[in-house]
Amino acid sequence: MHTVEIIGGGLAGLSLGLGLRARGVPARLIEAGTYPRHRVCGEFITGLDDETRRELQLTDILAGARLARSVLWSEPGYPVLRHDLPEVAVCISRYRLDEAMASAFRAAGGELRTACRGSADARPGRIMASGRRPQPGSRWVGLKQHFHQLELQEDLELHLGRGAYVGLTRIEGSAVNVCGLFPRPGRGEACGLIDRVEAAGLTFLARRLQAARAVKATACAVAGLDYRRPAPPSAALGDYHGLIPPFTGHGMTVALQSAALAARRLEVWARGRLTWEETISLLQRDLRRRFARKLAWGRILHPWLLAPQGRRAVHLLHRWRLLPLGPLYRLCH
Repeated sequence: MHTVEIIGGGLAGLSLGLGLRARGVPARLIEAGTYPRHRVCGEFITGLDDETRRELQLTDILAGARLARSVLWSEPGYPVLRHDLPEVAVCISRYRLDEAMASAFRAAGGELRTACRGSADARPGRIMASGRRPQPGSRWVGLKQHFHQLELQEDLELHLGRGAYVGLTRIEGSAVNVCGLFPRPGRGEACGLIDRVEAAGLTFLARRLQAARAVKATACAVAGLDYRRPAPPSAALGDYHGLIPPFTGHGMTVALQSAALAARRLEVWARGRLTWEETISLLQRDLRRRFARKLAWGRILHPWLLAPQGRRAVHLLHRWRLLPLGPLYRLCH
């Protein structure tokens, strides 16, 4: 049987490795970093179906995660709307999740090489899952940090500021994950998380974070984010394939579901029943059918949440009871 080589041990790469091992396919995963580690991520999984959990051997790993049911959306200084999620979400830190998945992959017989950079050269059996492809001209930066002694008004909070938004999520223990998307700071501007929250006009939230206990070791940042429609390489998964705007809360689920689709196709190739070209063509078709609409709608709605007129429209529609939360959720999920 052919071996599948996965470049990148983030969520997409690890879940693909687990899915392949569950099907008896030899898998080699090459990751530049080590585990455990913190990543810029909302640490919030919504819309993950039971079939995908089983295929990727995630049922036990996610069993003890915190659940979320309610959401609060806020403008600077006041709440805009509260609502329940159409389906219960799972909240778990990437520090815990990635380590558990890496251990499960090794236990399942997968070959995991850490602190090692794999080649990006295209060849049969090689899948790129090494995270987003940095865009030097991007205006976005993502920041994340965990806080203790920070009370939330609902299970999830999303704060909309000037050209930015920040999500707060309860995770394991007493920690709250605070993750935001901000305009890239200019020369000489402070670039810490609380500084950027303040610069976005979210003064009340900044005061809450200052009063809480920040966990310095969890602070991390990522730049070069680009949410425009990419032209991905032919054999790519997860953020390497395309980024969905983080307000949807669907980025982790897209990575997991794309890995499940890939595992099904790659098993057939590994058993010698299809050529590599046929396999990748079918996989690309599967990814387009599953995610093209979600990615497109996420990119359409993304600027509305960042623009003052867009936020005012959302507020008015909610006040008049005309905001179609259910349909909007389904478009992005």
